[in-house]
Amino acid sequence: MTTSADTQRSLECVRRFQEGEKAAFDELVRMHQRQAYGFVYSLIGNAEDAADILQEGFLRAYEGLERFRGESGFKTWFYRILINLTRDALRRRGRSRRLFSYSLDEEDENGIAKSVPDMTLRPDMMAQEREYEDILSRALCELPDRQREAFSLRYFQGLKAEEVARILGCRTPTAKVHIFRAVRHIGRIMEPYIRGRS
Repeated sequence: MTTSADTQRSLECVRRFQEGEKAAFDELVRMHQRQAYGFVYSLIGNAEDAADILQEGFLRAYEGLERFRGESGFKTWFYRILINLTRDALRRRGRSRRLFSYSLDEEDENGIAKSVPDMTLRPDMMAQEREYEDILSRALCELPDRQREAFSLRYFQGLKAEEVARILGCRTPTAKVHIFRAVRHIGRIMEPYIRGRS
């Protein structure tokens, strides 16, 4: 979740970068790579593809940051880059992908979050969790791009509808409609499974 302090810190890094302090970009990477990786991963469902898209996204951000004018926050601007790259990647490979929520409990050697099963669960409980992830993944795959992106930004990234709208480049009521339709679709698919668990 982005706070106003995070937003100000990012804009300060952008200002320093634009004034010639190129190392300020490294700070932007450290601030945003973990959440940004999680966001891309929730859209594309493949760790290697997500890492590649994130790397390309940061490269494009580095190349375009001189032209950044601050009409929106850095995160909003950067996530638009990531969304466009992810859409291009999905178009290239088709829509077959596995999506599921990611865990931020453990990181790889680059500080990137990776999904880690909870080993305290009994084997039957782990099987149920995998089944739950598969059903959620299938439900997310069936969503149109805008609904999937809005759902991921709202629930995986914890952003408010206003910020979702800024990132998607639409009005807040439109973003709320995308979120509502995504939740309704996922709820319909997940309901029988949730009823069966209770």
